[in-house]
Formats: sequence, structure tokens, C-alpha cells
Amino acid sequence: MRTSAFAAILLVCACGAPKDPTATASTAPANPPIQTPGGEPPVVAAPASGPASAPSALAGSLPERLDCLRASGGVLLIGHRGGLTRDYPENAIETMERTLKAGTRGMEIDIATTKDGVLTLMHDDDLDRTSTGQGLVSDHTWDEISKLKLETYSKATDFSPPKLEDVLAWAVKNNVLLELDKKKSSSFDPIIAAVRAAKAENTVFFITYSDDQAIEVHQKAPDLIITASVNSPAHLDELLQKGVKADRLVAWTGTETPDPELWKALASRGIESAFGTLGPRNSSLDGKYWQDDDGSEYDQLVSSGLPILVTDLTDKVSRQLASAKAKSASCGF
Repeated sequence: MRTSAFAAILLVCACGAPKDPTATASTAPANPPIQTPGGEPPVVAAPASGPASAPSALAGSLPERLDCLRASGGVLLIGHRGGLTRDYPENAIETMERTLKAGTRGMEIDIATTKDGVLTLMHDDDLDRTSTGQGLVSDHTWDEISKLKLETYSKATDFSPPKLEDVLAWAVKNNVLLELDKKKSSSFDPIIAAVRAAKAENTVFFITYSDDQAIEVHQKAPDLIITASVNSPAHLDELLQKGVKADRLVAWTGTETPDPELWKALASRGIESAFGTLGPRNSSLDGKYWQDDDGSEYDQLVSSGLPILVTDLTDKVSRQLASAKAKSASCGF
């Protein structure tokens, strides 16, 4: 994702202080029953032991669903690196399935490329921190990487790195929104091709880190949604003047200081804003907001006009924002 400091979170937790707020996070349903469009029976989040039921998606494109989200006053919650926990590693399908059962339908994932050109999920350039392997991802074949096991900060798991194509197929089947973060070993063209092959155009955002990247992805795939850093209405104008389309843009507004005035200004021009509370435990807003075990700050973000939130503490935030999430369900999220 947009911070490379997540390893610091793991190190702090491994050393025993401070206490990890997700340690007691339940996988119980985070969403109350909701009424879907057209008078269908309410959709209820499934228990942890069974498959999660997808809300009825609107018959429309992802841009139309995002417009609905903005108008609903609800929130789309995105779990950083799939919503990892103490027992579930980052960037694993099994982790994403657990996150979905717990009530979150948006997930950020990281895409790397193997030596023989297979797209897989891995945040770091190397395998050392998050798997039983060693060395660069790009120096290993898919056959080698597929035999590895993924690790949390404390243990190896029974889960292996997945192919991107399998993750995309899973997301389409389960109506999950994926935020795609291209790592150094990858390029946009094969990722776009994989999205097309999976018919996942209405299931993904492409993360971009600069105006040039935003323009590049938009030129390669003008029908797909990108997230791009936007720090002011004037900056938005610059992007639009360079050819980025407003209805294919989500404005990334950082991880440090909430900016409701910017969110409202962008919303008035049809742009959804995204903000992240993720980051190192001792400095992130996730860590700060839960210091008093009161997550009301998240409600304040949503009531201040934020429609998309990325977090490291997926379960806790999902429960805190259950009412706001229910509002967005009729938009297909």
C-alpha cells in the first residue's frame, strides 16, 4: 500500500508492547440486516463458519456504484493487504475470505511478478519477511514460490502465495472490491490484461503514486478506476486538464490529517475521496483512535464526508462503522 512501514507494526507487536488491538477482534458479522433495492429480503452477513452473502449489486458500472456510495452517506471499508491478523498473513486468499466473513468487502492487495512472468501477491521485493522463502520474488519461478508458506509476524501458516488470476476470480464471484497495488517487479500492462481476462473491470481500483502514473494507467485503460493523490481542487484541475476523467478517479487524500473541506469540495465535483488510517502502530491514526478503546473518530470521518476508508484494523473498524456500511450495501458494496 502507500506505506512501507508496516514491518514496524509487526516488530512492535512481536516485542510485546503495546497490546495489539486486533488480538480480540471477532470474526462475527459486522453488518446488521439491510434492505436491498427492489424489496428483496434483507441480506445478513454470514457467520464466520459459513460463506458470506454478497449484497445485491446495482445494475451498473463501478463509477455508478461509487456515485451511489457518495450519495448514500455510507462508507466503503478497505482492509490493508487483505485484512491480515495475528493468525492470517497478508496477501492470502484465505485471509481475504476471513475478512469477507467478518463483514468487509474492500481489500487492498500487492502484486509482484515472478522470474517466469507469473503475477502473484507479495508486498516486499523479497520473500524474507512474509514467507518461508528468501531472496527476490523476481529471482524465483512460480513453481518455487507456489511451494512456499506465508508467515505472520509470529508464525508460519498453511497458506501459500496466490496467483493474481485466482484472486481476481474469487473477488468477482464474491462481489469484493480489490485495490491493486503494483510493486516494482510488475508493470501495469499484464495486470490490466489479467483484469480483462477475469472480467473484473467493475471489481478493481488501480493505485497510482504520481500524476504521471495516473495518466499512464488512464491512457492504457481509460474505462478502469484509478486512485491518485489529490491535495486540492487546483490539483484535481491539473489532473483533469491532463486527460484523467473525473468519473474514473478516486482521490487519495493521505494518511495523516483528515481534510473534510477537501472531501466536500471534491464531492461537489463528483469525486469520491479515500483516506487511510493505516501505518505504524505508534504513529498511525488507527493506533491513536483506539488508544482509549473508543473508535468514534471513525464515525466522525464518515460524517465529515469520507466515503472510502483504508485501515489496518479491519474487524474493529468494521464493527464501529456497521451503520455507515449498511447504507452503502444498496450500492453493491
